[in-house]
Amino acid sequence: MFIVWGRKLVYRKVGHVADFCPICRVPRPFELKRVGSAGHVYYISAGEGELVGFERHCQECKTSLRADPADYASVSKNEAPLADLIQLTFPNLAQALKDRLALEDRVRRQPESLSREERHALIRNPFLLLSPKVEKRFAATHIDKEIGLSIAGAMGLLIVGPGVAHAVAPDQAELSVLLFIVLGVALVVWQIMASGGRFMRREVVPVLAATLRPLRPTEPEINSVLSELKQLRHKMASKLKPADLLAQLQA
Repeated sequence: MFIVWGRKLVYRKVGHVADFCPICRVPRPFELKRVGSAGHVYYISAGEGELVGFERHCQECKTSLRADPADYASVSKNEAPLADLIQLTFPNLAQALKDRLALEDRVRRQPESLSREERHALIRNPFLLLSPKVEKRFAATHIDKEIGLSIAGAMGLLIVGPGVAHAVAPDQAELSVLLFIVLGVALVVWQIMASGGRFMRREVVPVLAATLRPLRPTEPEINSVLSELKQLRHKMASKLKPADLLAQLQA
């Protein structure tokens, strides 16, 4: 008997905090989560597992970032407006992050005042922050809506196709069944191959465009960052199409 077992990450909600979101470029409410590594059998785990760390999940852009509960005065058990969360969980936010907030104010009001090094760092940072999301997505095959529909379509071909073929051309029924099988498999494979591009266009490119739009990066600047990521072996470098990002920036 084959038993599926191993370890997996287990996430548990701890509460809510306020903090600066480098993707939104402003303070935001976050959901704080504990990340544990627990053993599983058939992907069912018991308990929270061994502590790996904590994550904060931006409630606006949905980006997950590393977190340390010790950075906050307290953790709110309930959702609350941003101003209330700041007062409860990070009352000295403005002072603690004054340099970054001042930099973001320059980005909005005087982008031309940024040095070349500042621009490059500000453009590169969102790519690095979103890279783990891309790595996780391409580490395994995911079934999205289109793949699910293609599987349903392939099954429909196998169910309906042979009957139609037998009624129309009974002498070629066996060949027709083989043809429908090939068509069904080809349909599913095509959608699986296209799913990565859909993921990038739907979940990565819009977020990148939103955070980079105040900087108005040029194509050479984007290509420079992607070249760096390629040297560091980030999948983002090969999966992201600069043309998609530039089109979204101009939209």
